[in-house]
Amino acid sequence: MDGISEQQRQKVLSYRWVCLVTLWLVYFFVYFDRVAPAVVAPELMKAFNISAASMGLLSAAYFYPYAAMQIPSGILADFLGPRLSVTIFFIIAGIGTALFGMAQTYEWAIVGRVLMGVGVAVVYIPIMKIQAQWFRPYEFATLTGILLTVGNVGALGAAAPLAVFVGATGWRAAFYYLGAACVVLAVVTYIFVRNKPQDMGLP
Repeated sequence: MDGISEQQRQKVLSYRWVCLVTLWLVYFFVYFDRVAPAVVAPELMKAFNISAASMGLLSAAYFYPYAAMQIPSGILADFLGPRLSVTIFFIIAGIGTALFGMAQTYEWAIVGRVLMGVGVAVVYIPIMKIQAQWFRPYEFATLTGILLTVGNVGALGAAAPLAVFVGATGWRAAFYYLGAACVVLAVVTYIFVRNKPQDMGLP
């Protein structure tokens, strides 16, 4: 790193973890949102008076927009940058999650679930870009493995721990809190994440 001061070097090597750990927290909730409705399926079926088939459609309403948004996710990560892309779309995910909890009809629950899928879809590709911009090429595979581990821990968090939380607060309140957490993480992303070291005047 010729021509770069030791102070600049250390700042790059330390601040990159601020960016990445923030986005790991976001990714934790991507998987949490994905699995959460399965934990409260009996309550949802009772609340909306729906069959198992309708419950399957409610769960799938997350996955269709999630899949459809993968190419736009890459375009947005290039055009808006990872920081702004994740901020905007994780707010959408938070709104969708809270709406899911507030829904009084099956149709509104579907709308909330679709917004959840759209919002969380624009997270994985931006994280890949952050890894490419802030980290060395030989670190990329390891970091991707850690990212996927974080996601699966999020899925585990949406199992027994969520069931305990739902038992204490009710399923609607649980989704309100989850939606609020998504919005807070979106704001934290905007405050702390930078697309590349040059955005901070660093090499």
